[in-house]
Amino acid sequence: MDALKERIAKVKGRYPGMAGLEETELERLFGTSREVSIPAGVQLFRESEPCHMMMWLTEGSIRVYKHSPEGREITLYRVRPGEFCILTLQCLFCGGGFPAEAQSETQVTGIALNRQAIDQAIDDAPGFRRYLLGLLSRRMAEMIHLISEVSFNRLDLRLACLLGQMFEQSGRTPIKITHAQLARELGTTREVISRILKEFEHRQCIRLQRGEIHLVSEEDLEWFSRTA
Repeated sequence: MDALKERIAKVKGRYPGMAGLEETELERLFGTSREVSIPAGVQLFRESEPCHMMMWLTEGSIRVYKHSPEGREITLYRVRPGEFCILTLQCLFCGGGFPAEAQSETQVTGIALNRQAIDQAIDDAPGFRRYLLGLLSRRMAEMIHLISEVSFNRLDLRLACLLGQMFEQSGRTPIKITHAQLARELGTTREVISRILKEFEHRQCIRLQRGEIHLVSEEDLEWFSRTA
């Protein structure tokens, strides 16, 4: 029982919305759960593989992405503590295989639940249903934004916006990332990314080094992201 309470406490710490559920509801939901730990770089799902569990992430980051027939990749979203993988839920609810791929970017820990426990909680706990629907709605809005970005915005604008976000997260310190990794984020090729980055460097927005990108002018990069 102590182990169960510990798992529940970890979930409530990372998913504050779960704190509104009754303790008996949480105990029923997580009664058959187990804690899992996964190293960085592990392929969690391949396309068309079945899903049997849902993870409540407590530490780490998981990248969910899609492959093109030509071998290119595009990042659909990341799952971090406090978030769910919408495609895992889709597989659990509707059956069929995972429609993308997922990989642990860092060491990942979480609480894993089987489908039977989730189905039971959806049937018996209105608070859990509302919480789950709220998380799904937010993730769906993110996916619609991604579709809009890919469909209507030029690649140089999307890259400028991505770099701006990454520099903000790094505190304006150099970003350690390769051109190939940026290409996988945006669903294009390394050669195209390299060409655009050279243009940004020519405009004195950034400075390129091997495996790193340095911010030269935040204002110019922001200007470019608005006018690309």
